[in-house]
Amino acid sequence: MDDTRAGRWRVLIGISILSIVVFIDFTVVNTILPGIQRDLNASVDDLQWVMNAFILMLTTCMVTAGRMGDIYGRRMVLYIGAIVFTAASLVAGMAESTNLLIACRFVQGAAGAITLTCGAALVTHHFPESESSKALAIFMSITGFGMAVGPVLGGLFLSFLSWRWAFYVNVPMVIIGFAIAWSAVRETPRQSDEKLDWFGLALFTPGMIAIVTFIMKGNNWGWDAPASIAMVAAGIVFLVAFVIVENRVKSPILDFTLFGIPLFLACNIMALAIGAFIGLGFFLPSLYLQVVRNEIPYIAGLMLLPISALVVIIPPLIGDLAEKNGPVRFIMTGLIFLVAAALAQSFFAPDSPALFVLFGLGLFGLGWGLMQATSTFAATSALPAAMSGLAIGVLYTVWNIGSSIGLAVGGLILEERDKASLDAGLAQLNIMLDAKDQDLVRSVLSDPSQANKLLGELAPGVEDKILPLFKDAFMAGYSGAMWFLFVFCLVCAIAFAAIVRADKSKQKPAQEQANAA
Repeated sequence: MDDTRAGRWRVLIGISILSIVVFIDFTVVNTILPGIQRDLNASVDDLQWVMNAFILMLTTCMVTAGRMGDIYGRRMVLYIGAIVFTAASLVAGMAESTNLLIACRFVQGAAGAITLTCGAALVTHHFPESESSKALAIFMSITGFGMAVGPVLGGLFLSFLSWRWAFYVNVPMVIIGFAIAWSAVRETPRQSDEKLDWFGLALFTPGMIAIVTFIMKGNNWGWDAPASIAMVAAGIVFLVAFVIVENRVKSPILDFTLFGIPLFLACNIMALAIGAFIGLGFFLPSLYLQVVRNEIPYIAGLMLLPISALVVIIPPLIGDLAEKNGPVRFIMTGLIFLVAAALAQSFFAPDSPALFVLFGLGLFGLGWGLMQATSTFAATSALPAAMSGLAIGVLYTVWNIGSSIGLAVGGLILEERDKASLDAGLAQLNIMLDAKDQDLVRSVLSDPSQANKLLGELAPGVEDKILPLFKDAFMAGYSGAMWFLFVFCLVCAIAFAAIVRADKSKQKPAQEQANAA
């Protein structure tokens, strides 16, 4: 294996390419859904599962993937994950039914979890301690760019080729990644004295699937619907059993004593905050720009560019500083920017100046950029090097759970405040809707992206009265969702600061005693 400086950069570039396809697939589907719906005659529920199947398995499998890499060797596990991901992508592009496409998305999510967790851990493994933070920052910058560029690529494929190319493109990219990384990546030491806890895995996997499904679908099913209650009850039973088992086995998938390490616990609290903001902060501004401000997709994409640009630019710039001064202050600053971003966006209005909108979106990009790599560096540095795969797996899992929570709670607040505001506006103007128009308005509230199309189907004369009311109602819901993010991120920031400060206070006397000795 090539252990020269050039070899290390081959590792970084090759693994980044293998990993970026996972981040692209995380967001590319958002813009190719119309093509899938047209060609495969997909229902709305089918389209939701095309998106959710990937997120569900990505969230569920990351802890296990990290642990497998630590035990069996990250290089081997990474390559298996990348090969399976590529095969699933190829079949997804060839799919002639929604059932096959959804099945491929499940496989993609599981294989993507392996690729991301083992890939990030291998990057830190190949660089000396003095360079690992910068290398990880570059890795997170490249993969973050994949998440940002996904919707753009999807739109280009749908416009000029076919939605199928959103999956086919993964094949040559993975081949290029393998060609660059294959001979440069060295295997990590295997933990021959430990074995994967298959019984714990059999409890953890269905428990996580049930809980994440409840979070993602509860708003559609109804939070008190029998399906929701059954799902959350099953999830709790499986996960409680998982905790009991893990506390008794020799080689647990997740050692819960790790959360007693203050910095690791603080990083996971941070992951909840950034995950919630990413889940809601990508979804709502896009609707606001296109539905409320009537920006054409091209302009809306340019206005969202500050978020993506800052996520790509900031991590490499602060990598050396984080290595020298520690990542904590950057994470704390990032959390403060998220709180400020939520506060600024809570005051967005249909006619807000473009500069103010860019300011609010830019604050989000600043916060995300400051935490994108430093959080991973902090989490891995809090644990022994042999457990870095597990550290990244846990962090990414909590990150994705935060994203699901943000979408579920924020979406519920959006819909409820939207409905209340619209009902009040209709009552104030004495507008009475027939049964057909009421159904149309309900469809708009549940899917604001279809507002302009659906409101055009209202009875003559009604659309002109309801459209301004709908925009005001949407902004009431948007503001409510952002206030939720404000409170959520503020609580996480306070908790993060308190844990880190308490840990520093404990370390100071011990350090003074050591110096005196």
